Amino acid sequence: MTQKKKKSVISSNLPIIINRKKANLFNQRVEAPPQKKKSAPGKSIMDPSDDSNTQDQMDVDQATGIRFKVDIMMEILSRLPVRSLLRFKCVSKFWEALIADPYFKMKHHLHAKNDQNSQKILICQLWSVKDRGLGFRSSSLSPFQMVEDEQKVDCPSNCIPMKCKPYCGYDGLVLLVYLSDRPNLPLLLWNPSTRESIELPHPESPLIDCVWGLGYDATSDDYKVVAINLKAYGHRVEILSLKSGSWRRISSYPTGVHCVSGFKDCGMDYLPFVHGAFHWLGRSPHYTIVSFNISNEVYGEIPLLERLRNMSNKLIIDHGVSVLGGMLCLYSTYIHHHMRTFELWVMKDYGVKESWTKLIAIRNPNLFNSARPKHLFADGEVLLRCQHTGSSGTVFRTTFRGPFGLWPHCDIIKFAIVYTESLISPKLLT
Repeated sequence: MTQKKKKSVISSNLPIIINRKKANLFNQRVEAPPQKKKSAPGKSIMDPSDDSNTQDQMDVDQATGIRFKVDIMMEILSRLPVRSLLRFKCVSKFWEALIADPYFKMKHHLHAKNDQNSQKILICQLWSVKDRGLGFRSSSLSPFQMVEDEQKVDCPSNCIPMKCKPYCGYDGLVLLVYLSDRPNLPLLLWNPSTRESIELPHPESPLIDCVWGLGYDATSDDYKVVAINLKAYGHRVEILSLKSGSWRRISSYPTGVHCVSGFKDCGMDYLPFVHGAFHWLGRSPHYTIVSFNISNEVYGEIPLLERLRNMSNKLIIDHGVSVLGGMLCLYSTYIHHHMRTFELWVMKDYGVKESWTKLIAIRNPNLFNSARPKHLFADGEVLLRCQHTGSSGTVFRTTFRGPFGLWPHCDIIKFAIVYTESLISPKLLT
């Protein structure tokens, strides 16, 4: 077989390999259609044609060997960081097609979600030594790569870091919202790993009045954005489907449930997404966690232990809900009997009231003004974003090891979110 024909076998069979493997991908999002057998010799790796002659069988044998090579190559490449994969797309057209394939992107993302080295923290901060002004930087949350992997992240061309906040992220995508009431400022969906971004339409509500959430709807294979306007009567709720490209207002809201006072100032500046639903803290009149399922657009209530529902005997400084390690969590900083305390509870079995477990309790009269959990390490350590009384910025510390050694030359950290590296392109979601 000539070199030219070998190349044609590889390129023609790459989509067949990938499409057939989609059907067996764990936790797949889109079921791939079954592949039909093809009669052309040497064109199908997974469904070889009849061995009616020697040349046909040789083509099939060659293709079968290629299949195993692609299997191994995909396993290796799917475990590499995005930065490396973007460079490797220049190796050949074969590699470029492989890395750009939606199945490979999903396979890479599934590995990344369970890989500590793929967990990143993105911050918007003020620097004093160089790069004066606000800008984005990211660093690995792996204990082996934290400082070495720190890098500057170029923001979208229509983004002004000084006025733009990374509100929430999901599947490696980040929602950038301007902290202004000007109607002409863009709402951006951004992948900081690939630097791709798209501009999203505006909801009815002003951007600055909303709390935001970003999540994936497995039922419709669609990413959705939810915005809650806390200043509107009855808390106006709007939802954006990226496939449709338009906002819709959700007509109903749980009767008798109100968002907690100072919603955006008490840690709930985004809507945590887990088990297909967004969550936020409410009162009815006791504390409760409201859920909103983005598939059927139905509200629900997450059961709380009695001691978590009734905190009237405590002076609450800061509280909210978040997601750690795929688990819904409830955190609070309060003063009780002149002692400042930070508590973190996790719901180990989603929806099961009895599964609420206290993960952390820190008691100290000189404790920071507020602490919000950002990341759960493999050893059970939790990364906290802390703000001290009278401080204009924030610091990071872990629950047991103490100060977190990221960006020691940084004056002020304005915002920070944790995200997972991915190859998912915002441009292909609309």
